[in-house]
Amino acid sequence: MKNNFRYFLIYILASLTVVTAVKANDQFIFDITELEILDNGNQINGYKGGTATANNGIKIFANNFYYNKKTNILEVSGNVKFTDELNDLVITSDKAKYFKNEEKIFTYGNSKAVNKNNIITSSNFEYEKNNNIIKAIKNVKVVDLSKDAILKTDQLIYLKNEEKFITRGETYALIENKYNFYSKDVTYFRNELIISSQKKTLIEDDDKNIYELDNFNYSIDKNLLKGKNIKILSNNDPTSIDEYFFSEGFFNLKDKSFISKKTNVKLHKNIFDNSENDPRLYGSSSQGDQNQTIVNKGIFTSCKFNDNCPPWSIKSEKIVHDKIKKNLIYKNATLKIYDVPVMYFPKFFHPDPTVKRRSGFLQPQFNNSETLGSSIYVPYFKTLGPDKDLTFKPTIFEDNKYIFQNELRKKGKDYSLITDFALTTNYKSSSDNKSKNINHFFLNFKKNLLLPNFINSELDIDIQKVNNDTYLKVFANNLINTALMPSNKDLMESKVNLYLDNESYNFTSGFSSYEKLGVKNSDRYQFVFPYYDFYKNILTDKIDGFISISSNGNNILSNTNNLQTQITNNIEYNSIDYLTDNGFKNNFSIYLKNKNIVAKNDSVYTSSPQFDSMSLIKLDSIFPMKKDSKTKVESLTPKISFKINPGNNMNDFSQTNKIVDANNAFDANRLGLDAFEAGKSLTIGLDYKIDNKEISAKENDKDKYLEFNLATVIRDQNENNIPISSTINKKNSDIFGSINNHLLDNINFGYNFSLDNDMKTLNSNSINSEIKINNFVTTFNFIEERNEIGSTHSLSNSTEFKINDNNSLKFSTRRNKEINLTEYYDLSYEYKNDCLTAALKFNKVFYKDNDLKPSEDLFFSITLVPLTTYEKEIYKRN
Repeated sequence: MKNNFRYFLIYILASLTVVTAVKANDQFIFDITELEILDNGNQINGYKGGTATANNGIKIFANNFYYNKKTNILEVSGNVKFTDELNDLVITSDKAKYFKNEEKIFTYGNSKAVNKNNIITSSNFEYEKNNNIIKAIKNVKVVDLSKDAILKTDQLIYLKNEEKFITRGETYALIENKYNFYSKDVTYFRNELIISSQKKTLIEDDDKNIYELDNFNYSIDKNLLKGKNIKILSNNDPTSIDEYFFSEGFFNLKDKSFISKKTNVKLHKNIFDNSENDPRLYGSSSQGDQNQTIVNKGIFTSCKFNDNCPPWSIKSEKIVHDKIKKNLIYKNATLKIYDVPVMYFPKFFHPDPTVKRRSGFLQPQFNNSETLGSSIYVPYFKTLGPDKDLTFKPTIFEDNKYIFQNELRKKGKDYSLITDFALTTNYKSSSDNKSKNINHFFLNFKKNLLLPNFINSELDIDIQKVNNDTYLKVFANNLINTALMPSNKDLMESKVNLYLDNESYNFTSGFSSYEKLGVKNSDRYQFVFPYYDFYKNILTDKIDGFISISSNGNNILSNTNNLQTQITNNIEYNSIDYLTDNGFKNNFSIYLKNKNIVAKNDSVYTSSPQFDSMSLIKLDSIFPMKKDSKTKVESLTPKISFKINPGNNMNDFSQTNKIVDANNAFDANRLGLDAFEAGKSLTIGLDYKIDNKEISAKENDKDKYLEFNLATVIRDQNENNIPISSTINKKNSDIFGSINNHLLDNINFGYNFSLDNDMKTLNSNSINSEIKINNFVTTFNFIEERNEIGSTHSLSNSTEFKINDNNSLKFSTRRNKEINLTEYYDLSYEYKNDCLTAALKFNKVFYKDNDLKPSEDLFFSITLVPLTTYEKEIYKRN
């Protein structure tokens, strides 16, 4: 009996494994490798792969099937695939549930839906077959196969009948592989090719421009973007981003055309080289394309944002930005200062701020000169190619005088050239009261010679020429606008220099000419042709110390017929510092000089060659002492230096003006002469310093110190060839001292003195002080020299009081106490902010220098950044 039951069970199981198709309640037909029927046929399980075909045409592929007839729910897992040929849809996933009564399919894990138009991937799906709707949840991505569009979000509803996609929450879209959309709750109409959202959106185009909108509607086939409260960040240069604001507008992302309502443009802060500026443009409406932008009823200013009206602005009926010619064109424009109209322009234009190099007029400027009168300066810039340009700088005066100035610039890979020429017409000199033309010519040329075996090889050429002795002084106050203007108004220098730097030596050569202005012709010119200078360190790895050789020479023609030719050779040795057990730091130096001179018509040297050899030995010793505490460091350093000129040979420099003080008394060449000082000398001195430690991060706690220096020179005998003004020609020189006090927050004080060796007479005093109390700053400088040191005696003061951040008062004066004369008074009131400077200045000058006359002036000036500067004389008395 038991064996019969066993055979029956084997027969039943064998019958089930060969079954490949079972019809279940007219809902599904299963074609599966293995089937298991349970619960009186109400539960059908399938394993090892197969298909289930629903009576509505859906075909399901999977590894495992679990169908409950009572609930009419089919669960599948493992390589799940739903095919709905009627609705052109294929869904795949890891697991799924098919609620047959509701005709809904839920997928779980690695879900994908594919039709001929789109691919949708997600973690989970809900597919409503009757409505043909797919709901995707988590990690959703939609790829439009024919429209080149991608959507990414966490929740999506796909209305397949309408080809409409609706996202919920954060959404990213990539359109045409060019435009990136970052938004929320986006709707995408595939057939109409429209994507939109009512939420805040950020769009980045392929030029890295960024659009921020409160809402948007974008037509893909027309490349047309519509939105409200739009902010555009123009990203032509990451360091200089401009911002555009529009209340509402249409923008073609392909050709960059647009039309908008209320417009606000914020240019980057340093577009006019001033980080304090907030340049901006307002308009009631605007439109534009790749060629031009038009702003209607526009207002432009560069001034910093504040709650009040800007210091200056330009209001124009229409502002046109020509992007091809890079011009800003204004129609019916009014210049306002603090909202008060001051000037009207029917039409004018200027280059836009992006132009760095382009032909056109530059910023005009109104000037006033005591000697020349009022004028207007209107420069014009002309490009002559990628490597050169010209600036024509005419200045027009009110009395038919003109300055015609031209500056040519050329720059190549290895060279640069700047030339500046100016002609002033109808200039009337006070010396002869006749009208004439005066001019200047300046040139600077630099060339990198790129010579082999040299770290640097450079040729420099400078030319400076004027035809009037007071030219540089008369045109000093920005009437001649060039960087080539000589800084010394009494001397001009023209030269050609060659610089060669090798790893082991340096060589310089050239020739130069000097012209003194305001002196007679016989004393005017000095020519150096040629000169050379050679320097080299030697034996650096063989000795303890430093040894160098140098040679220099020149040929100097001065005073018409005075000619000197000189060659000097030097050897210099400096030892390392030797430290003794008791704390002394010692070193010594040896200087050797060979001087060869021949001259003609000279009061010192003869036409026969003179050969002078001289030497100097210098021994230095210091004893540094230091005391360290929590708040300060104190140092006291006694110093002694012994000098000896063994040959005691020195030419007569007794009348040469040379000053020795506490700061240079210990230098080897403290007299600054091309000769060693005669005799033997002992220099003794003392340095004392208190340095505050930086115990806080406050700026005013840094660099606080008190320093005191003393020095004097002792000799065995008087040396008559040493400059008398130095006082070190005597057995006992003056006592030189200096004090610098920077310990206090509000007061800085410096004092230099030279005390006669009688310990009673101060031969020189130099006092400088600076006092700061809140917004009040005043400086005093006092100089007094007497006896052999000199005869200078003057007092000067400069005071500034800042009323607030924008308003200030300044006063400066200088009095020559030697002749009991005040040289000048300057008093000014200035109002200044980031874009406007207005000043009222009073100036009184008491001295006279040819064409420069004593004067008394009151004038007003105003600068509008970056437009222009205007200066107007209010009062004048000669």
